[in-house]
Amino acid sequence: MRVRHLLVFVASFLLLEGFARSSAAPGELYRETRRIMGTYCEVQAYHADAAAAGVAISKALDEMQRIDRLLSNYAANSELSVMNRTAGLAPVRVSAELFAFVQRCQDFVTATGGAFDPTVGPLVRAWGFFTPTPSRPSPAAIATARAMSGFGKVRLDAAARTVQFTEAGVEIDPGGIGKGLAVDLAADVLKKNGIQAGLVSAGGSTIYALGHPPGRPAWTVAIRDPANLETPLATVALRDNSVSTSGVSEKFVQEGSRRFGHVFDPRTGEPVEGMCQASVIAPTAIGSDALTKAAFIRSRDEVRREFEPEQTLFHAMRVEGSCAGGRVIWTTPWSAGVFVQQKTAAK
Repeated sequence: MRVRHLLVFVASFLLLEGFARSSAAPGELYRETRRIMGTYCEVQAYHADAAAAGVAISKALDEMQRIDRLLSNYAANSELSVMNRTAGLAPVRVSAELFAFVQRCQDFVTATGGAFDPTVGPLVRAWGFFTPTPSRPSPAAIATARAMSGFGKVRLDAAARTVQFTEAGVEIDPGGIGKGLAVDLAADVLKKNGIQAGLVSAGGSTIYALGHPPGRPAWTVAIRDPANLETPLATVALRDNSVSTSGVSEKFVQEGSRRFGHVFDPRTGEPVEGMCQASVIAPTAIGSDALTKAAFIRSRDEVRREFEPEQTLFHAMRVEGSCAGGRVIWTTPWSAGVFVQQKTAAK
């Protein structure tokens, strides 16, 4: 299934730029930040009325918190955690919203040829990437983790609205897609509350731009340089679309000259080598969030073939090789003018 078909299912590390008020602006810019999903989420909105803007922003952040309560794999009482604990024993009937989320995960697994897979958690855990000191596990530990990974072990029954895992220990990790869903729903809340220009950010790694700031055609977002997070690597113009970034600059296992990051190729069960960062622009935040993993894991040709049919909607930029020296920056061929590379980027 091509990436463009994802539009049927969908209605790191970024710096925000260009929030200066225009003298002709019909309203002013308001913002609020909260700690949600283990990071800082921010909502910004232009509006002529401060009280109305505050209500809309607060409701949008409330929605992100609600999604966090549904999908948290850290809270033992979240519906996702309960499902993960019990679906390996018997089919579990879940809420319509959680079932739709798992179906959405399945859609992206199919669309990316398995490059995106939310069941790789056991492998990430086996390598110790959930701890301060990751290291290569034993072959036996890797084999055990692989036996508990793979979306093919997830069984969905739409009629009964149940989820079942065919192997004990399988779990759905929302980390690669949950923030995107929360951002999309928060943007919908802004629209329903009369906001025509706003920005929703989940920790900076996934951002959706609603409309455009007064007097300007789009929001300007700068993608941070993984070699120097204080400087921009490139800027992108967003208007009613989203950008997400995934990278491995912070956590890795070093073995001689080989560096293993915390992003795994679900098809092989091995950490991806030779890649530093990937950014994707897509019509929705859940799309950009999930597709950054595919853009990071798959080859250039695979990414190009998947994105090419919808060149106006999907764009990718990758930092290949080392995050610092000797790296190569590659973009989908039609996206050179979309990712405006900055002269200040580290070489």
